[in-house]
Amino acid sequence: MIGVVLLTHGSLGLALLKTAEMILGKKDRVEILPVQSGSSLNDIAEVLEEYIIKYKDSGLLILTDMFGGSPTNIAMAYMNEDKVDVVTGVNLPMLIKVLTLREEVNDVTEIAKKVVERGKDSIKRPGDLLNG
Repeated sequence: MIGVVLLTHGSLGLALLKTAEMILGKKDRVEILPVQSGSSLNDIAEVLEEYIIKYKDSGLLILTDMFGGSPTNIAMAYMNEDKVDVVTGVNLPMLIKVLTLREEVNDVTEIAKKVVERGKDSIKRPGDLLNG
């Protein structure tokens, strides 16, 4: 089963994981890597490298909160690593999709592509649906 790193600003990753686990139950092989105000980006990169090594056999999906932010910029440096992929814009439906899909699919790139689609599909304006 692939590993997942939630590399986000502040405590967003932890909040997403706790909420997903409230719905799905406890999940293993999920790492939280917060970027706090004043964090050393080099230190964060070193920890991320440790996770890449830890999950080198199964693969690693790095989920970040927003494209162009420090978490994504750090993660993008590792996109060319074998069995590592990065998806930005993480939200709760995306995380739930990752945590359930990885039980069936072992290809990190395939999971990443499906998670991007889930993220896009989860964005709705209820008024458009009701008045439809």
